Amino acid sequence: MITYVKNTGFDFLHEIGAITSFFIQAMRTFRKTKDNYDLITTQISLVLTRSYTTVMIAGIFVGAILVLQFDLMLRSYDAQIFLGGLNTSALVREIGPLLISFLLAGKIGAYSAAELGTMRVTEQIDAIECLGTNPIQYLIVPRMVAIMISSLILLMFGLVISIFSAMLIAQVFCGVNFLRFASSIPRFTGLWTISSGFIKSLVYSTIVASVACYKGYTATGGARGVGKAVTQASVYVCFYIVIANFLTSYFLDFIYEMGRLIFGIY
Repeated sequence: MITYVKNTGFDFLHEIGAITSFFIQAMRTFRKTKDNYDLITTQISLVLTRSYTTVMIAGIFVGAILVLQFDLMLRSYDAQIFLGGLNTSALVREIGPLLISFLLAGKIGAYSAAELGTMRVTEQIDAIECLGTNPIQYLIVPRMVAIMISSLILLMFGLVISIFSAMLIAQVFCGVNFLRFASSIPRFTGLWTISSGFIKSLVYSTIVASVACYKGYTATGGARGVGKAVTQASVYVCFYIVIANFLTSYFLDFIYEMGRLIFGIY
């Protein structure tokens, strides 16, 4: 049992190191590349067109569900005036970034891993190398950058949909009109809350892009290997995002408290 735990721990650390090295290599290649922007914009358009309907539907129902749950709690304390602020703060700070990252992992991450894995096992990537082209520059960088940029665009789109959905549900089912709902939003959702949400979204999308591209790029073993790479990419991304959620939340809260102490912000 001890040996199994030890080997699992070493494998986990090795995997983290390999993915980190792969990401650093891709970013170095991106920094040295000047003519990749057409490929990046193409990938961004592909990610957005494949994801916006899913994000829209999920945003509608997440906003509706969340506002009903907050209303159930706040009604008991006669504090419905805070419904809009608490609901929006939770969406911006936690629910939105997590939702977008999980949707990207399940749809774009798995697709990227399968696409790159198929190219690897059918020796298309080897052929690209033989032609003198850097596959990291041509295949990996556009996909990684596109996923990271698209996550921020999808986050803004999803938050707008969720907030308007929450406002509508609050009006119809909770007896809280639009003005009352919106009046408490500035109190709970300031610049720091918005910045935290976008920072988390960027961190999570980096994980999605790095893990998915790494698993697809290093796939071996034919069709079975591609399937394994896709499965591992989806599972590992969700696992790493949960860990990153804890670490980023703790780190951002620490920075916020230090800012309050140093600059006297309350």
